[in-house]
Amino acid sequence: MQELVSEEVLSGMYVAEKMTAFQRGKPFPHVVFEGFVQKSVVEGLLKAFQKEPFEQKRADLFQFSQTFDLHASKQKAIKAVVKVLDSKEFAEYLTRVTGVKVKAGASDVFGSLYRSTDYLLCHDDQLEGRKLAFILYLTSLREGQGGALALREDVKGVPGKVVKRIHPKAGRLVVFAVSRKSWHQVEEVVSQGNRYALGGWLH
Repeated sequence: MQELVSEEVLSGMYVAEKMTAFQRGKPFPHVVFEGFVQKSVVEGLLKAFQKEPFEQKRADLFQFSQTFDLHASKQKAIKAVVKVLDSKEFAEYLTRVTGVKVKAGASDVFGSLYRSTDYLLCHDDQLEGRKLAFILYLTSLREGQGGALALREDVKGVPGKVVKRIHPKAGRLVVFAVSRKSWHQVEEVVSQGNRYALGGWLH
């Protein structure tokens, strides 16, 4: 894990700060890690994604492109990151930060690409076994370009207003607890910029 993440994120003071941020996260527990992985790792992943096959997903609720499960990838940079995501060290790190017990090696990992007009409407991510969702951004989009992760409040079991928007920023990692109240969406990309990210769930 040390060879991929930024040195700062492993410090006790940093972890304590993020523990508090997760518990106080509104509208549901979440935490944002700035520059979680080293810049060279982000650049390597982005180059690897150019060679990875993406399949376009299109329905009433979504329009974007996605890779197959990245555990099957043959790209060296991707394999290195997936290995970290599956490691006992990473599972223990996130369990410490979030208080949510997750198992090493129990992850689903995919790459996503949102281009102009792509979007993902509001949902809660709930499927059996999912405990934490994570998104590692590989590219950045400015406010006004779209592609933000919008977190919505829960109003008697249905999504309410947007409480927070988290914009894509290369190297930024977002982690949130999956529950019946974890309403979120990816807002439509309204620019020509590409929103590349690596994401998935821990069980």
